[in-house]
Amino acid sequence: MVLRFVSVALLFICWGSMANAPSKPKVEITIESDIYHYAQAIIQDKPIASITQFKHKTVQRDVVEFILIQQALLLGGLELEFDFKLGNYDARNILLLEKGLLLMSFDSVWLSQANSMSDSVYISEPVITKGQYMAGLFTKAGNEVANKVAQQLNLHDVSIVSSHDWPVDWQTLQMLKPKSLLHESDWISMAKMVSRGWVDVMLIPFNTSFPFEYTGEGYHLVAVPNVKVALNDSRHFLVSKKHPLGKQTFTALQKGLAILKARGQIEKAYTDAGFLNPLVKDWPVIEAH
Repeated sequence: MVLRFVSVALLFICWGSMANAPSKPKVEITIESDIYHYAQAIIQDKPIASITQFKHKTVQRDVVEFILIQQALLLGGLELEFDFKLGNYDARNILLLEKGLLLMSFDSVWLSQANSMSDSVYISEPVITKGQYMAGLFTKAGNEVANKVAQQLNLHDVSIVSSHDWPVDWQTLQMLKPKSLLHESDWISMAKMVSRGWVDVMLIPFNTSFPFEYTGEGYHLVAVPNVKVALNDSRHFLVSKKHPLGKQTFTALQKGLAILKARGQIEKAYTDAGFLNPLVKDWPVIEAH
């Protein structure tokens, strides 16, 4: 009887401990639908902390960062439960961060843009340093106008689509003086415009293998060979200062990013994805001055 009483008492203690155990804070994160689904193709059912290989046909910079930022938080000692809301949030996320309605950006942001928001956001250490970011000029297969770019090393004869919401891209392209520069807020819409021949080119990071190409529903793009464009700024994650979890999240993020960097995992992930790409190391650069 004594043993049974002790066993029952211990059981109630365990239940009480479980009931009082702190749950992980639940945080809503708004993210682009395609990036979320591309990331799931890599993550599958594996724990996020275990992902070390990023070589996949759907991987790109945004996908790498979706995974790296979660790994950094865990390494920094913070466990959060994310409730992902999918949609077209590229432009809106910046406003949500500034208002404290979004905890953090899962997509890195240019330092020049981040600095303009420094009253409202914490800015992480760079995940992409200045001078690392090289983009390809992607076009419709067989676009002869676009293919002349590599010979001329300028953009004067081509039309380009980009977005006002990407200030470094937009300012760089303005300085390079293309024949025309069109604004479109949605990446998929840009890709379809170029694929249908309505616009000559758009800037996209290189991916894993040559010939570089991007294919999705309603578009197929190929890189203009032997030319790349330099975007001279660093990229950082942002955490809202106005969100209740902002300060502790930023502390954990900085700690985790330092660990990932020391292990070489950040550079490896971007290299696996083709973003830092040895295949284009010797390609001529079109650079704004």
